Amino acid sequence: MAYTKILKVKEDDVLECFLYPKICYAKSSSSETITEEILSREIEKFNEEITPYLEGYIWHNDNLIFYPRTKRALLLEKLVENSTIVEECSTLPHIYVRLRFDEDISDEWFVVFLMFKLTQIFDGLIAKVIDSDGEFLLIEAANALPPWANPETCENHVFVYNGELHVVREKYETLLDLLNNLQERPYLFKASEKVQDILKKRINTYPNEIERRHHKARVFLPEKAVSILQQEPRLIALIIRTICHSDPLERKVCRAMKYFPPEQRIMVNVKMTKCLYAMANHCRYTGDPRTGWNIPPITYSKYNAHVLGIKIACGLEMLIARANEEHRKKEKRSLLNDSEKLKTNEDILNAYLSRLEVNGYFRNLLKDSEEYVKLSNAAKDYYFKYFDLRSSITDVHKSDAEKILEAWENIQSNDIELHAQDEAALSPADNDSWLNVDPVQLEIFLNEKWGNVKSKKHEQESLSLKEKVQMFLNQNSDIDGVQFLEDLSTEVDAMHDPEDNGKVEFDADIFDSTLRGILDLAVPGNEGEFEGSSEGSLGGDDEDKRNEMDKYMRLLNSELQSQIEKEEDSETNKSSDVVEDNLIKSITEEAGGSGPTGNIIGRRLLHLQLQSPTAVPPDLQS
Repeated sequence: MAYTKILKVKEDDVLECFLYPKICYAKSSSSETITEEILSREIEKFNEEITPYLEGYIWHNDNLIFYPRTKRALLLEKLVENSTIVEECSTLPHIYVRLRFDEDISDEWFVVFLMFKLTQIFDGLIAKVIDSDGEFLLIEAANALPPWANPETCENHVFVYNGELHVVREKYETLLDLLNNLQERPYLFKASEKVQDILKKRINTYPNEIERRHHKARVFLPEKAVSILQQEPRLIALIIRTICHSDPLERKVCRAMKYFPPEQRIMVNVKMTKCLYAMANHCRYTGDPRTGWNIPPITYSKYNAHVLGIKIACGLEMLIARANEEHRKKEKRSLLNDSEKLKTNEDILNAYLSRLEVNGYFRNLLKDSEEYVKLSNAAKDYYFKYFDLRSSITDVHKSDAEKILEAWENIQSNDIELHAQDEAALSPADNDSWLNVDPVQLEIFLNEKWGNVKSKKHEQESLSLKEKVQMFLNQNSDIDGVQFLEDLSTEVDAMHDPEDNGKVEFDADIFDSTLRGILDLAVPGNEGEFEGSSEGSLGGDDEDKRNEMDKYMRLLNSELQSQIEKEEDSETNKSSDVVEDNLIKSITEEAGGSGPTGNIIGRRLLHLQLQSPTAVPPDLQS
């Protein structure tokens, strides 16, 4: 079985987790024997461990839910989704998490914290977490990664084991081999301590971060809305996201306010996350003016409480209207009998059975045989069980909307009377000054997160080329060569600028002058070659000495030239004979063929007065 890659999440703001308990990849067990019941028992253990952390936690969108995944479940899931990618169904059985965190990235890192915690608690548990950016754990620790770590080498090779990050650099044929080697020899794949420290610093803020992300606001709400939030405090996330993401068509139901009229309202404290509070404050919708909200002037101290209460009430109104519509659709679907349901899903069922046959599920048994019918009925039973389970696990918005509708229907008059209380008895609201961040605070935050980037860049720019060369010589080299790790963070954008089309700019003058400064040498052969060097110009300011030196050099040059000419006259004949003899000997030995002398000199020998014309090769004779 080839190692099937896990595809990157296509949707934004979605986290996916793949948990592999030891029973899923142990060599002693077969993946065919891993059932949903076995994985469900593992899920119960996981939930038991993380429940203390989830108490009072407000999820921004999805709740954390573990799903058991077997081969058959993966196959059926792909068929239901009309996916043509079936190779993923050959992956090992595992426990799956899919969580949409939308605007609040805190949910993503809280789940990462829980995954690290679970791998510490359960021996042999290996987890993989990805989002739309891919291996986002490596992105968080990008400044501490080795040079070989890149998206190509690390994709589908990053895992969490025993509460630490591991990057498997080796390649394996199957995911089963990869997980077994990681479990047997984790020391070979464990990321560096710098990487571990960065990730621990990011996730060790939990569980204390859970309370710090909360914000208590003062809100002027209809009494029925207060009753619902007291029953289900976590619904505040759905309510605020509903009103913030709604359009004018959906807001039409807020004109009448049938379920939450504005006449009876009280002041209460509502707990939410800082992200939700910021979203609600920046939402411009303040209700329909014809409804009778009676908003006070903006200068009034309770203005924000009134406006926030209107937004929450309108969000509830829209959710109950949506729940009623969904309830009517559900009743229509329930009127269909079993035969109509089967006909609706007949194509998917037939494709499911055909795929099982291709994968060898029926073991080449004859159709209509007793064993074949038994296996077929088991597959159909599993199909209906899965389809009913999938239908019951509906969209989070739908289930929460139904909860709100149920809570509204169960409100009793005596419950409303309990809400009447003195406003002075309420605890003060939290300060919301954190909404406004000035440039100084932003600079401090960035420096804490990434360090003082400007000062580092200035220090690197102030280094001379000589100092940079010395730094380069002091670096350790690996198989990929020597790299400046300090420069990667500040110069990576310049190195990979898409607009330069891969062009390299090289200034020869700057390079030449810099090289002269390093070597402290002058390039010979030019007039005034000593000018500008560290020795200065010969003679300095004494022009008389320079003139005398020039005269002496010219005189010496003329005497040497006359002597050379006399010697050349006496040696010309001798040297000419020697050169001619040597050339003729070389060409003769080449016998007219290709050789060094013939190739280099060629017909340029024709101007010589050869003593023996017969010794010249035919191709050189005129």
